[in-house]
Amino acid sequence: MSKAASPELALVAACCRWPRSPARNAAVQQAADAAIDWPRFERVIDRHRVAGLVRDGMQQAQIDAPADVDRRIAAKAMEAARVALDMARESLQLQRTFDDAGIPAVFVKGSALALLAFGELGIKQSWDIDLVTPPERAMEGRRLLEQLGYVLLVPQGLSDVQFERFVALGKEAVFRHAETGIYVELHWRLIDNDALLGGIDLSRATQSIALGGASLATLNDEALFAYLCVHGTMHGWSRLKWIADVAAFLSRRDDRDIQRLYDAAHALGAGKAPAATLLLCERLFDTDLPASLRAGLDRDGIAKGLAAHAHSCLDHGRGEAEVDRYSLPGLRTEASQLFIGGTPRYFLGELRRKWVSQIDRAIVILPERLTFLYHFLRLPLWLSRQFRQAVRRPG
Repeated sequence: MSKAASPELALVAACCRWPRSPARNAAVQQAADAAIDWPRFERVIDRHRVAGLVRDGMQQAQIDAPADVDRRIAAKAMEAARVALDMARESLQLQRTFDDAGIPAVFVKGSALALLAFGELGIKQSWDIDLVTPPERAMEGRRLLEQLGYVLLVPQGLSDVQFERFVALGKEAVFRHAETGIYVELHWRLIDNDALLGGIDLSRATQSIALGGASLATLNDEALFAYLCVHGTMHGWSRLKWIADVAAFLSRRDDRDIQRLYDAAHALGAGKAPAATLLLCERLFDTDLPASLRAGLDRDGIAKGLAAHAHSCLDHGRGEAEVDRYSLPGLRTEASQLFIGGTPRYFLGELRRKWVSQIDRAIVILPERLTFLYHFLRLPLWLSRQFRQAVRRPG
């Protein structure tokens, strides 16, 4: 971890190394030698959602936090493990329900990734379930989720016509179960910009992960690595749990396999994201990179810039402050997204995506000859949404 990071974030990052090993213990012990502000340490854990990994790392390295801090971290880790089991059960239920209805369902991140990366469920913290189905089945997916007790939360209140239009324009919708409170993100595309990850065929790029006597469908290793790289880089890797997942996913692989995954991600259309991801894994967790990759990564100025920006997002507010979209690092993330694809087509697509809101076009349906008006409606509709959010926000 960079010496520029706060001591608290450096200790949290050391605990997030995987697998369990003497090297991980030594990294945790070295980071714990610094003067740790324990209340801030707790806030960093909460911000990055890594209570399970931190608890495990501290125990394995035999690092003692103050008793009250240790109790709270232990309680958060136990709660995260309980939620992980609930998410796993719900994911299996969703898989069965979608399979019985004949609707394809592929789960990304979540329980499947926990098993692939860590080999166990309770160590990885998640707050939602990401389920992908083809665009032409998205409305059926919505109906099925609603039958199961889920309510469309984002975008809220869309009619069938508006939802179908949003499917044509966007990539996901958020649902929340009325009783359990579990969130499901229903995806019909992996990425908004179709110049990225165009090589992933969701009907074929899958594998099954055994879980509780059943199985979950997820992306195969190549497609999953490409997607994780793009997803994290698009968000500025602003949460440590995301990059810790990738580093753990790579930890069981040798140089040849890492090179293969990197090459496959490029072939699948991941742009600069795999290079930025590997550089960040190396910087945070001392991930060993193949010598065959090193020279190319060192020469890639865009990838190095994306990795440096991600590190600044992780350490924002000494590691404890959320990266708000309109904060300085949030605005830098918006700007950095323009360079991930590495092609003029991608760059122009990002400019268009950022200016013409998908939600605006789904809710305010204009005839084709009047679509130019969306450019003029963008600002007033954005201001209207900000006002409604401010009114709903607790004082």
